[in-house]
Amino acid sequence: MKEERLDTARKPANKLRGFLASWKPRRSVAGFQLSFESVADLVILALILVFFLSFFAPNQLFSSTITTGGDTGSHYNTAVYLKEALLPQGKIMGWMMGNYAGFPLFYHYFPLPFVLMAGLSFILPLQIAFKLISVLGIFLLPLSIYFSFRALKYDFPVPITSALFTLPFLFNEANSMWGANIPSTLAGEISYSLGISLAFLFFGTLYAGIRDKKWIILNGLLVCLLGLSHGYSLIFGLVIGSYFLFSRQSFKDNLWYLVRVFGLGTLLLGFWFLPFLATLPYVTEYVTAWYIKSIFEVLPRVLIPGAILSLLAIFLNLFDRRTWYFIYTIALCLLLYFLGPRIGVLDIRFIPILQIFIAIFGATLPLVFLKEMNFKQALPGILLLSVILWTAVNVTFIKGWIAWNYSGFDGKNTWPLLQQISTHLRSPDNGRVVYEHSPLHNAFGTERVFESLPLFAQRNTLEGLYMQSSPSSPFIFYIQSEVSKVCSGPFPQYQYTHLNLPTALPHLLLFNVAQYIVRTPEAKKAAAETPGFQLEKTFGEYQIYRLTGNDGHYVVPLRYEPVFFRTDKWKLASFDWFRNYTGDEPFLVFRDDPRFKEKASDLSALPKVPLKMAQPEIKETIKNEEIIFDTNLIGQPHLIKVSYHPNWQVEGADKVYFVSPSFMLVYPQQTHVRLYFGQTIWNYLGEGMTLVGLMLVLFSLIRCVKVSHLLFPSSDPPK
Repeated sequence: MKEERLDTARKPANKLRGFLASWKPRRSVAGFQLSFESVADLVILALILVFFLSFFAPNQLFSSTITTGGDTGSHYNTAVYLKEALLPQGKIMGWMMGNYAGFPLFYHYFPLPFVLMAGLSFILPLQIAFKLISVLGIFLLPLSIYFSFRALKYDFPVPITSALFTLPFLFNEANSMWGANIPSTLAGEISYSLGISLAFLFFGTLYAGIRDKKWIILNGLLVCLLGLSHGYSLIFGLVIGSYFLFSRQSFKDNLWYLVRVFGLGTLLLGFWFLPFLATLPYVTEYVTAWYIKSIFEVLPRVLIPGAILSLLAIFLNLFDRRTWYFIYTIALCLLLYFLGPRIGVLDIRFIPILQIFIAIFGATLPLVFLKEMNFKQALPGILLLSVILWTAVNVTFIKGWIAWNYSGFDGKNTWPLLQQISTHLRSPDNGRVVYEHSPLHNAFGTERVFESLPLFAQRNTLEGLYMQSSPSSPFIFYIQSEVSKVCSGPFPQYQYTHLNLPTALPHLLLFNVAQYIVRTPEAKKAAAETPGFQLEKTFGEYQIYRLTGNDGHYVVPLRYEPVFFRTDKWKLASFDWFRNYTGDEPFLVFRDDPRFKEKASDLSALPKVPLKMAQPEIKETIKNEEIIFDTNLIGQPHLIKVSYHPNWQVEGADKVYFVSPSFMLVYPQQTHVRLYFGQTIWNYLGEGMTLVGLMLVLFSLIRCVKVSHLLFPSSDPPK
């Protein structure tokens, strides 16, 4: 009787569960079920969102201002160019003339955030879409880690606690350049922030996929997204996958699963990944060992409680197999940090991954006490208050940075001055604009403000954000050191100089610079005293000088026969040639071709053979991805003052040659010549890989639908 009464009492609850099961599947990606714990998780995730919004004010995020701050201000023009120039052609990757004497956009940077911005901009203004996607990685990290811990099958309250424990890391103010925390994201690490959030989701879904033999398509798609987000998120994904190759019992099954997941991800990523690999010889390497002064840079005060809890959790949960998954990943990322400069990657990018692990693994500490814990349902609420209070008392400048960034260029009192300068520069002048590098530019919103002259003034400049993408970068930063009181000198493998306009002048003319923006008294004095610079206009503390010797042409005939230079280190040779260039040297080529009769292996003994030619008559048209010119000098070498890239192709000449410092050289075979940024075999192969990957995904989805239809037919079974 007693059991019968209990069954009767359970009937209403059972009916409710049955109703909920029929209304919504019991399982989703994370095994979500409606319960007190699930409701508590939802409430706390919502409160985390509220905490974020107390810093990222909606009225700032949804204002139509152009985001600024650090590198972020330069990212905005990238989103504009993608939407207005590339997407209308059905392309994501292409050529951008505005910076670095032209560079291949998204061939060596990560397009996913910008594609999301451009897509969202069809619903919202691009300024707002840019802001929302720029913070996506920040808002996504707690959610990604929550679902990752759910996929790892940690019991309540571990998953929601792990989400809470991301807050001290995100609001960590100890650095603004390493990546993934809020200051780094505000400084411009948008892609890294998004990539690491997706990587921590992958950390859980891959474990669950291998454990339960499922989610191959999901994990393959995540591998693709990791690659399109950031290189370090993809490396992290490979680190995660390697863990499963150390199982003797399941090695073959695990290997086969990983081959399918990473194989699918690589296929989907092919359109980007193959051209990336094929054009690596033409990037500028940036490999350096980051100097860390103190352990407290890596472990600042805000992370210390999490570190203590994580150490305790590792010790107490050592016999949990999942703990070894964390330990392995942490150890391998630490190893990669120490090996980074030796294997050609920047070491410091691995530190934020380690910091996140330090912050979140303490969430597993309650596992030891869950069975005896009488207050586990109240624990998330207690931790919510504790974590938010601890995080809040350690925050000083983040709110001000957010307001600075999202009030935008047009929200600063210097905006009218920037508009005046931009309006003056917005002219039919074809030459580039160079500017003095100075922290004083930060009054506009970022000291990199003039990198956005292609946006504000529709004029090409030299410096830009994606410095590794172009072979011209070393020369442009050398020019920066010649025209600035303070220089950034980002590439340690190259030497820089100091403010010296007389030696800078031939370099500026070589790069077709027509105007020079100066800010400091020292640069103004140097420009006023150097022949070849003429004051054109003054705007407040800024002066614009014109280079009187510039004719504004991007296409010019060579005066001397180009010299084939024998070397295994053509980049360094070209840089040494450039530093000593005075305007009267023969240019170097690095391909042994019958056309190049003059040869040398010593820069101090270059043969100087004058070319005899008629008076040049050259008319040129420069477009985003096209250079058209008419010339009367058929068969003579023509220098194109635009960065070389293998995708440049030519009509009206036989080849496009790489010539010092980093430009293109053609020999016209007819009067009309057209260069265009096209596609190579690597683009076509990569696109073919992506198409195959998409077909596999589609086939798998169709097969799943058919199986689902067989298991759950739409018609009612016969009675």
